[in-house]
Amino acid sequence: MIQFIIVGWHFDMYPELVQGLRELQEENKESVKVFWSCHREPSESVKTNFEYKVFPNLGLEDGAYQQALDYLNLEDDTILFLMHDDIVVKDWGFINECISRLQQGAAFVGNGVNYPDHMSPTRIYDKEFFPRTVLEVSRPESLHYFQKEGLAYTFRESFLCTVRKHLRDINDFEVVWEEPGENMPIGPMGNMQQSMLGWKITQTYGRERMSYLSNTYMDSEWLYECERGKIKNT
Repeated sequence: MIQFIIVGWHFDMYPELVQGLRELQEENKESVKVFWSCHREPSESVKTNFEYKVFPNLGLEDGAYQQALDYLNLEDDTILFLMHDDIVVKDWGFINECISRLQQGAAFVGNGVNYPDHMSPTRIYDKEFFPRTVLEVSRPESLHYFQKEGLAYTFRESFLCTVRKHLRDINDFEVVWEEPGENMPIGPMGNMQQSMLGWKITQTYGRERMSYLSNTYMDSEWLYECERGKIKNT
């Protein structure tokens, strides 16, 4: 089974994505499911065409992915495509490409390559608005990952493909269960969560099992990420 989990605030701003997902689901009813994990009321096109649920607006995309995973309770062998709703799909062949990489040994597949980040137990991502370390926001069962210091290889969470078991084995996402706003700007929260996930993947699976569709930031021959709704030429 292939499960798409789509998150974001843009919905019909990228109608080609909505239409493509609708057609994909209709043509592969027995093998492809699409679920929209919403942090606000979705558009009518989403409500009409997909299973969806509105969750509390907590934890940015990590929170939305985790809320969906908890709600869906998928089997370990489910292939996951975790995506923002502001992605331009140039070629739907990305599905087969990602699955092929998983079959060849990749544990996680991202779109364009992302920057690594230095991780340490005392790392704070925003001293003014959120003066807490990664140890203070970690899941209790994940604390052992963050006792170590090193280079975390990361993925942009706009697009991530993996198998449900691979995420489950590292205790899923590390979510800051707070609403973004005055007390927690989007940037520090997003960077912290992204790096914490990357650090767990790096330690558990190693850089050699972290695959990217291209060496270009946010872009590949299959997908272009519009960076939280910013319209850019592709």
